[in-house]
Parts: sequence; C-alpha cells; structure tokens
Amino acid sequence: MRGFSKIVGAIMICVTAFLTFSCENDINEIGRNLFDGASSNVFYSDVVSYNTNNDSIRSDQRVLQSAMLGVYDEPVFGRIKARFYSQARLGKLNPDFGANPEMDSVVLNIPVFYKSKDGEFKTDTTYIYLQEGETASDTATVRIERKYKLDSIYGNTSTPITLQVREVSKYMQSQDSIHFSNPAFANCQSCNNINNIEVFPQVLGSIVVKDSISTFQTAKLNELELSSVPTVTLKLKLDKAYFKQKFIDNQSSSNLTDQASFIRNFFRGIEISTPENQGFLMGFQPTSDAFNLIMYYSFDNPVENTDNSDDYEARKTSTLPLSFGTYWSTLPGYNVQVSQFEHTNRSAQFVESYTNPNMLEGDKRIYLSGMDGTKTIIKLNEAELNEIKSHVVNDGWAIIGAELNFYVDDSYSLKKPPFLFAWNNYTKDGKVKNENFSDVSRFFNFYPSSVQFNPKYNYKDDPKMYTIRITDYIKSIVERGEEFEDSKIVLGLGNFTLSPTSSYTEILEPKNPFMNNRSFNPYRLVLHGSNSEQVDKRLKLKIYYTKK
Repeated sequence: MRGFSKIVGAIMICVTAFLTFSCENDINEIGRNLFDGASSNVFYSDVVSYNTNNDSIRSDQRVLQSAMLGVYDEPVFGRIKARFYSQARLGKLNPDFGANPEMDSVVLNIPVFYKSKDGEFKTDTTYIYLQEGETASDTATVRIERKYKLDSIYGNTSTPITLQVREVSKYMQSQDSIHFSNPAFANCQSCNNINNIEVFPQVLGSIVVKDSISTFQTAKLNELELSSVPTVTLKLKLDKAYFKQKFIDNQSSSNLTDQASFIRNFFRGIEISTPENQGFLMGFQPTSDAFNLIMYYSFDNPVENTDNSDDYEARKTSTLPLSFGTYWSTLPGYNVQVSQFEHTNRSAQFVESYTNPNMLEGDKRIYLSGMDGTKTIIKLNEAELNEIKSHVVNDGWAIIGAELNFYVDDSYSLKKPPFLFAWNNYTKDGKVKNENFSDVSRFFNFYPSSVQFNPKYNYKDDPKMYTIRITDYIKSIVERGEEFEDSKIVLGLGNFTLSPTSSYTEILEPKNPFMNNRSFNPYRLVLHGSNSEQVDKRLKLKIYYTKK
C-alpha cells in the first residue's frame, strides 16, 4: 500500500457552525491489561449528553478506504443517497488507435464485497459447442457461472437499485484537496466551492443491482485449473459511441500527452449515482486495482496478408484502460475521489434532537448515524470529579478504570454497528482542540478482538450495550492534576481508520480523531441518553477504584 507516509497539511474549514464542534478541524495530537472490576469499588458520576449535527464530514480520498453506493430509507433517520466521484488516469499516454478504428465496447468494472465461503455461492457449469448426442471430452468447452451473495449491504435488500454513470464536467482539483460530504458546504466563506461537483446530464450507462452477482468463465475442461477465476465485479456497459467521439475522434489532442492535462482538460472523471428513493446501500472497493474503465476497440491490421494466409486477421483488437488509482491502492499515482450524501425525509424526532438539544439536563435519546455529521456531546460533572480528586488526595483512592456504558434503545430494530468511538474536545490557549484520548495509544488496542478503548459489540451475547473506556483520561484529571478547559467528550458512530500495513488491526493515526470511517459507515443507532426515562439505562460515568 502506498501513501501512508504522506502528510496532508491542509486545515479543514467549515462554512457554518453549530456550537463549538460543528467545524471538524484537523487539529490533532492526540493501557495496560483490563482491570478486575469484581475486586474494586465503584463510583457513579452523573453526565450530561445531548445531540448535535453539522451534516458534513470529510469524505475525500484521504479517508475513503472503502465507499458506499445506493439509497436507504427508514422511519427515524430518513433517506440517504450515496454517490461517488473519481478522477481517472490514462493507462497509456498518446494512445494510437490505428487505422479506421471503431469502439467495440466500454466497460466500467466496480469491485464489490461478496460472500465466498462454501454454501454462500453457487456454481453452474454448462457445456457449449457440443453436438446433440456428443460425449464431452477433456477438451470440451464449458461455461461456468458463479453466483455470489453481496456482502456489506445495508437496507432493503429485496428492492433492486440502479447505478448510473455520468461524466464530471468540472475539474475536481488536485490530489491533496479536501472535500466534504455535503455539496452545499464550501471549505471557507471566500472559497470557490469545490464540493459542488458538476456533471454532464447524459447518462453514459446503467446497471440494475440486486443482492447477488454472477461471474462467467469460459474454458476447456483440461485448462480450467490454469484459468484464473474471474474477479467479482459489477460490469457496467457504457455508451461506446460517446467514448469513440471522446477518445478515438480526438486521439491527436495534446491533452492525451500527460496525466495532468488529461485530468484537468480532457476527461475530468465519473460520477456513480442512484436515481431510486428506496433500496439498499452497497459497499464497494475503490482501492482495488480491479476498479477501472476499459475501452475495447478494433482497427485495420497494419500488416498486409501478402502470403494469403488463412489465419490472417483483417482487423486487430486492443484496449485502452482508465485507472481509478486511489491514495490507498498499489497503483502509481492516485486520483481525487469523493463520496457525497443527500439526506432527506428525516423524522421530526431526529431533527428535533439536534436542532433543539437539552444542553442543561441532557437528551432522553442519543441519535447516531454514519455517513453524516451526527454526534453526541457528553459533559462530565466537574463537582463530582473534584470530589474524587479529594478522595485521591485524602483517602488514598487509586483509579483503576473508568468507562461510559451506552444502552441501546432496541425498539427501533436497527442493525447494530460493530464500534462506537469518541474523542476529547477542549480549549487551550483560546483555541478549540480535538484529539484522541490518551487511552487510545497508551492501552492495548488490537482490532477487532483485543480492544481496550472501544471494544467491539458482542453480537454473540447481544448485551444491548456499548462501552467507551477513558481510564487514563480520568486519571490525568483526578490523579495527575491535568486540566482541559471546557472539555467535552464527542461520541460518533464508527471507528478509527485502521492501517492496511497491519492488516487493519492497528489505528492508522492514533492522535487524529478525524481519521475515521464515518464516510463509508452505513449504520444507524438510537441509544439511551443521560436523561432517559428508564433510570437504569441512563448514561453515567462509571469509575472503578481501590483504596490504599
């Protein structure tokens, strides 16, 4: 994988503000074995938790380890439509299409996630080219169809969705540009709004996607083992006449001589979107080398058939690929890629939760959603923390654990996400800072199994509870005397971005809370807040301590 040592030095600037964290700035800087809670004392401290939503998150190639397409609508959080943009790179500069070239076909390959274990896909073998009554031999030709169930899909999977492709009409800027998920939000008040990505109206191709996908392989029986199994991709056929006019008819263009001119002036990229209002969200792999666009064309054979050979081909065939190399892929060079989301049809209760939060007593429910800016703000009780400080100084208390337990409101029957995550928002020297808690780096966090800070949800036992452990953060306040002015805990649905070089087991940037997977996280969740009418499920800070 490439790109992990690159430093993106841009600062994210939002155009609007909601409270002190509506602008998610890239201001960053962000233990030990699990304690034995059974042998310790417990102190419960009150907190205040309320909802907020700035409705835009960073969603460019720097954070897109994966991406989503499609649409999903449900009664609480409403409808979300996910679309995706990518620049492309020429597979070959100065392409020569030969004499009398024709575009035979154009295919966009979209690699998807799928289930591949035994019993999760079906294989159907058909003999072809056999005459009636003829017995198949080792050299018989077979056509194999493999049908896979899609994985990483979320929503109403019984309703098909349509993917449509259009050409981008506006230059999407350079590789290190920062894009956000809401096209209406400019990066700053005086900036040209690069998030408003314009496209040409013509649909270049479309495909209907269901909850399964088939691949086809044709080979002789005795050569099957030598023949590679096809990559599982959606194959979306595009308008070959359009690409003939665009590429073949303009093959002498100076914009085909280098990648920068090609991207800026000739072919600015593609948009993949969904026209429906019902269906499902589908994860796909923009980081895969198999994500590409291939033009298949034919041309006159430049060699004459001087010896009247029976094997002579009057027409030759070739291909011109366009690659969508990303920050995370193995391809040299990478493109601007952006995910954007349209949110509509939100319920009144959800909108009310973040437009009119109870910042004094806390909200009854916490609403969290991936692929948007919903967050929860949690304020600790300063008086009770001072009380614990006093016990530490005067009574020999030693803090051995601190955690927040979030209870699921299961009445909405939403699919539970594997992780929640949180970070510290406070003020220092007059500036608002956002940084991961020290627990993230000081304690052992090896995903997805052995995680101290935000352990994975226990699907087997289904406890209807999530945990965020902030032991070192609480110790820093009550034992080490550190101060965090106007400190707030910010809770989000998702997880930290994990490093491919560690097989996605270690946090990529342990100090930066904005390197997270919200831009491709489809889950939605309702939790009990600090003011829940169910007293036993109210959010509290649980502190474990021993006495010396």
